[in-house]
Amino acid sequence: MHGPDDGRGAATLQLAPASEGSFPVGRRFVQHFVSTYLTADARSLAAGRIALAAVLLLDLVKRWVQLGSWYTNEGLVPNHTLLWRPSFAHVFSFFYMASYTHEAVLGFVVCALAYTALLVGLYTRAAQVLSMVCVMSLHGRLLLFDNGGDVVLGLLAIWTAFLPTGRRFSVDAVLGRGGPAQRRVVSLAVLALTCQLAFIYFFNAVHKSGETWREGSAVHYVLHLDRLVTPLGVWVRTRMTPGLSRVMSYGALGIEWSLPWLLLSPIAVRHCRRVAIALIVMLHVGFGLLMNLGVFVPAMIAYAPHFIHADDWDALSRWWGRSRFGARRWAGLEARIGAELRRAGAFFTFGRSLRIVPPGPAVTALARSVPALREGIVALLIIVAANQLLDENQAAHRVIDHHNAPAVAAAVTYLNLFQGWSMFAPEVNKTDINIAVDAVTADGRHVDPWNEAANPKYPAPGATIPSAMGPNWLFYQYVTRLPWWPAYNQAFQEWILRYPLRTGRTEDEIVSFKAYKVEDDSPAPGANEPTNPRATLMLEYNSAGAPAAHGS
Repeated sequence: MHGPDDGRGAATLQLAPASEGSFPVGRRFVQHFVSTYLTADARSLAAGRIALAAVLLLDLVKRWVQLGSWYTNEGLVPNHTLLWRPSFAHVFSFFYMASYTHEAVLGFVVCALAYTALLVGLYTRAAQVLSMVCVMSLHGRLLLFDNGGDVVLGLLAIWTAFLPTGRRFSVDAVLGRGGPAQRRVVSLAVLALTCQLAFIYFFNAVHKSGETWREGSAVHYVLHLDRLVTPLGVWVRTRMTPGLSRVMSYGALGIEWSLPWLLLSPIAVRHCRRVAIALIVMLHVGFGLLMNLGVFVPAMIAYAPHFIHADDWDALSRWWGRSRFGARRWAGLEARIGAELRRAGAFFTFGRSLRIVPPGPAVTALARSVPALREGIVALLIIVAANQLLDENQAAHRVIDHHNAPAVAAAVTYLNLFQGWSMFAPEVNKTDINIAVDAVTADGRHVDPWNEAANPKYPAPGATIPSAMGPNWLFYQYVTRLPWWPAYNQAFQEWILRYPLRTGRTEDEIVSFKAYKVEDDSPAPGANEPTNPRATLMLEYNSAGAPAAHGS
């Protein structure tokens, strides 16, 4: 699909000359389809690469802070627990090999190196593949507790792994090894990325069919989910009127409905993509200000740079050339940086005196087949994702009652190609939830090991759900899963009993505890205080007797 250079470093699509019996309209349609849905600017892909790598590093740091709680056998989900009672039948993660802290740290270092190489565009192709494997491993280790942000981040890493994102704004480009200088990239992966983002918004919108969305009270109830709301969200909800809730609810829903059409519009593509980018940023910044959603907000925004139009990059380039630190100065700096990098590379190349043997015909033929093989893999992944889209979304079942074959289901979980999009749908949950632990220490004190770890600002032990606690999203997901997964109760009990190892105080030995599922109902529109607080005993332990598990 790539054509010759047009003199500006851009590849143009070339069609064969019209012949008798040919169909010019059909050719123009194909050319327009390819240009609109299969083509991306290399600068957009590079900007997307930088955004993706930044979010991957953010995700890594957030997990590293809680490494002991989630990636070691002293944490809440030891590897032997997950292997004994796997949450999914087919999961890949090299973190299953990590039992101790130093082993998990080694895995995190590998991830950090891969993500950093992706950020700066050093050996970009290898960094893309390794980053994809790393994010699959990080998320696969805790697949049961991942949220939508983890899913969309993993999908972005997968689809962009098949795109040449290192041609611009990279160390590889400075060193002249970023690949062809063409600006336009044509690939099925561009189509996959575009459709992926469009379907995320489409199914999220179509699934929001419940009463809270119809009457416009959705935002009111979202802001009363205490474990998700931010301090700003708490301030907003105290001033929330039914009218303001309707404006915000219908506004969010309207943006979600409009984005698929803007992203897939075949007309006024440049302007539609501009509006789509602006709406994506506006919508998700609003989410981030009001709710703690893990990496969902930055991960969704990281999709946006891939859709910047080439004309906008050209306009930016012209402005940059007229600026004080313009193109000429930057070109000189880039040349100096390239020279220093090549000098450093030569210094660290111990085999400089070795004679490089040109590749033989077999190797050359294999290299030429790589692009076709890559596109074939993308096509196969599109088929798997499409099957999962039809299987996992209730709205799709109204059209076709499709269910995945076992092989497709296995591929989905191995690759984390989940496609179920129903955030706060069909209804916003009107019930809030937490876990509370009433543990008695050897010296008679009552402590709550769970909320001390999950909510550093937790005021005191008690069966409550304080607002705006800002927990790590993995703790929040754990709360929403554990009461319905009793197979993990043993690991939870053992984690609680290791409390003195975490505090370093022998007097903190736990002699007994009771763990509760705590719930309350959100207030109706116009009110602010939750109603119907209740606590259900989940797990009980006494050092003098055997532990007892209780149903939820």
